[in-house]
Amino acid sequence: MIKRTLIAFAVIAFVASIEPAVAAIDTGFGSIDTESYPPFAIYNFDKGQSDDFAVKVDGKKTVRWPFQYEWLTICKIPLQMNIGMFIRVKDCDKAEIILEQVDCADIGADDDEWPCYEGCLDNPSKLKVTSNFDAELQGKVVDTTGVVNKKKTDVEVTPDEISAGSTDVEVCVTAWEVEIEEGEPGTEVDVGYVALQARPLL
Repeated sequence: MIKRTLIAFAVIAFVASIEPAVAAIDTGFGSIDTESYPPFAIYNFDKGQSDDFAVKVDGKKTVRWPFQYEWLTICKIPLQMNIGMFIRVKDCDKAEIILEQVDCADIGADDDEWPCYEGCLDNPSKLKVTSNFDAELQGKVVDTTGVVNKKKTDVEVTPDEISAGSTDVEVCVTAWEVEIEEGEPGTEVDVGYVALQARPLL
């Protein structure tokens, strides 16, 4: 009788010893006490591993329970911005100007300044310039082949003054005394580009 009583006390003591003393997080594979692993550490059992959760499977193999700490916001800092100047030309890389031969008188040049050329934006016929300040615009020809002398060109930007917002801008180029030494009539060749420039309107 005494032996049975001692066994009963031992079982009761063992059961009492395994009762959780603190709240636990249910993981689906077991539970984690929040005293050892505080609430702000949320455990993701799809990622990461730790030896803290190592257990034996069938007494043969150690399995490491995976987990990961999640990011929690602990402070929100107001973010402000001092607005700077902004200007942009939409679809500039799609625009092109094709120069075609014209009578020199059509561009206000003398006959001895032949050959003369003229061309404007094509497809689109205008560029949309967007800015948050009033600006003035100008264009300059940048020669990359020696065919067009930038000193013998003129770029007309209309309008050449824009207000804050979006404005459709037309760009036309005239050139005279063009140095054509190679190429067949009717073919198109790259001779440079027009640099559209801007600065704040004073």
